[in-house]
Amino acid sequence: MKAKDLKGSISYWADVITSAASNITHSKLRSALTIAIVALGITCLVGTQTAIDCLAGLLSSAFSGGGERISITAAKAVSGSVSGKKNPVINYLEASQFASSYSGAGEKSVYTYVPPGTAVRLGATALGPQTTVLACEGDWLACNGLGVSLGRGTGGRFMGDECIVGSSVARQLSRRGSSRQVLGQSLHIGGKSYVVVGQLQQQSSLLGAIADNTVFIPIGSALGSLISESGSYSIDLAVSKNAKASAGSGEGPKLGGRAAGEGDGAGTVAEISALMHRIRRLGPGENADYEIIEGSAAEREIGRLGGSLSGIALIIGLLTLIGAAVALTNIMLICVSERTREVGIRRALGATRADIRKAYIVEAVIICQAGCIAGTLLGIICGNALGLYLHTDSSIPWDWVLASQAISIAVGIAACALPARRAAAMNPVTALRSE
Repeated sequence: MKAKDLKGSISYWADVITSAASNITHSKLRSALTIAIVALGITCLVGTQTAIDCLAGLLSSAFSGGGERISITAAKAVSGSVSGKKNPVINYLEASQFASSYSGAGEKSVYTYVPPGTAVRLGATALGPQTTVLACEGDWLACNGLGVSLGRGTGGRFMGDECIVGSSVARQLSRRGSSRQVLGQSLHIGGKSYVVVGQLQQQSSLLGAIADNTVFIPIGSALGSLISESGSYSIDLAVSKNAKASAGSGEGPKLGGRAAGEGDGAGTVAEISALMHRIRRLGPGENADYEIIEGSAAEREIGRLGGSLSGIALIIGLLTLIGAAVALTNIMLICVSERTREVGIRRALGATRADIRKAYIVEAVIICQAGCIAGTLLGIICGNALGLYLHTDSSIPWDWVLASQAISIAVGIAACALPARRAAAMNPVTALRSE
C-alpha cells in the first residue's frame, strides 16, 4: 500500500470513529444502559473465571509440596450394603496399628477432632465458637504442608499437656491474654489445661485457612478426657514422590468399586489398601469399608468442578449478552430513524452504502467495547476480592479477557447488522426530504 493510500485510510477510519463517538454521546442514556447490560454479562464471565483461578491457586498450594498427600477415613457406606447402614469407624487402635505398620517413606499422622462444643477458654474468657480442637499423633502439620512461625510443630517432642494454635487463635490470645506473647499462655480445653508451645504461620492454602482457627493437642493427653479410643480417627500420609514413583503398579483390593492399583501411585495405594484390609479383617473379595483419598485425585475432581462452573458462567454471560444485543439492536434502529436526514446528506456528499454500514457498525462495536472494558475490570476486581479474602495470589484470566473482547465485538456486529443494512438501503432523495 502506498503512503498516500495509507494516510487516506487512517484519516477515513479516524473520521468514522470520531463520528460514531459523537453520536454515542448524543444518546447518553440509551448508550449507558446498553453498556451496563454488556458490562453485566462480561463481569459474570470474567469474575467467575477469576474467582475459579484464585481457588485453583489456593488448592494447588494445598496439594503441592514434597509428596503426595493421602488420607484414610471410614467410608460413609459399604457398596452394596443395606441402605442407611453405616460403616464402623476407624478406631484409635486400628489407626495407630496402621501408622506403626506402614513402612512407606514420608510423614504420617493419626488424628481426630474433639467433639464440637468443647469449651476452649483463656482464663475465664471463652474463645470464639469457630475454634476447633484437633488431637493428633505424628507430624500432622508436615503431612499437610503447614509450618509454624513461632515455637514447635506437631512432630518430635509434641506431647504431654502442650498445644499449638492457628494464626486466628493466636490473634485472639494476643488481644485477650495478659501478655501479647502467645507462647507460654495456658488454654483450658474441656476442663484440662494446655500450654501453648507453637503458633502456625498464616498460609495461602486451603488447609492453612482451615487450620487458622484450630488448636492442636496430643492424642495421648486427650484420651479418656476429651476423646475415646472407640471414636472415629483418620490417617494422613505425605508419601514421598520418589517412593511413589518406584512403588510400581499392582492390583489391590477394590476401593468402592475401583481397583486400588488404578491411577497414579498405584503401587502405594495398593500397599495401603492391603494393609488396611488386614487391619480391618476384611477378606480378599470384600469391598473396602474405608476410603483412600489421594491429593492428586481430589485436585482433578476440583479441576472438573471448576470447568463446570466456567461453563455455567459462560451460559449466564451469553444469555446476558443476548439481552444486550437485543437492546443494542433496538437502540440502533431508533438511531437510524432519528438520523434519516443525516444519512441522506452523507449519501448526497458521496458516501456509499458500505460507508453508511461501517459507520453504524463501528458505533455499535464502540458501545460493546466500552461495556466489555468496564465488565472486565469489574470482574477482575470481584474475582480477586475472593482471593484477597482467602489470602491467595491475585489472578487475571487473560484467555477469558481476550475471549470477552472477541465476544463483545461479535455481539456489536450482529446487533447492528439489521439497522446498518436498513440505513444503507435508504434512498438519498427520500432521506433528504425527511424532517
